[in-house]
Amino acid sequence: METAKRSSKEIILETAAQLFAIQGYHGTGLNQIIRESGAPKGSLYYYFPDGKEELAIACVHLIRERLLEKLMYQITRHPKPVDFMQAFVLEMADSMDASGTGNFIPIGFWAAAETSTVSDVLREACQTAFAEWKSLIAGKLNESGVSLTTAEKMAELSVCLIEGATILTVVERNSRAMRRAAEHIPMILNHGLPTE
Repeated sequence: METAKRSSKEIILETAAQLFAIQGYHGTGLNQIIRESGAPKGSLYYYFPDGKEELAIACVHLIRERLLEKLMYQITRHPKPVDFMQAFVLEMADSMDASGTGNFIPIGFWAAAETSTVSDVLREACQTAFAEWKSLIAGKLNESGVSLTTAEKMAELSVCLIEGATILTVVERNSRAMRRAAEHIPMILNHGLPTE
């Protein structure tokens, strides 16, 4: 019983995240999410009783969790920051080439930019997602010998580069921008790393 409920919630979340990415927050209605997810109307309101804003926040959390999971996977495979960041970006580029850009949802593209002046709660969820992403990168850079202040700046610049490249990739419908970003990661991350 619990598994079926969890699956319905995941289907609703996946559908909502895709529609928000394609149509934007304001261009996506709950009725469309219900229709395209195939979930009963009651399921959406059962899981997200406060409606669209609560669902959008859950989508931001879902995107954040997936992003951090992918980044942690690359960190375990590549101990050097330049290597794990390049592998992370190239993995996203390969996935985009394999399955299309419609499956990629940059947080800033539909949520942070579109709703930051409309919903403080959603803006704060996006802010937290970006902060966790930057913190993970900065922490690993700091462990590699970069001062914390420099590591935080490098992490922020890396996130800006990747998020911007993701937006271009979605708009251009090819992974060129992501691959170019991967090429330039060393220009950001090698600055401040101790020489071997």
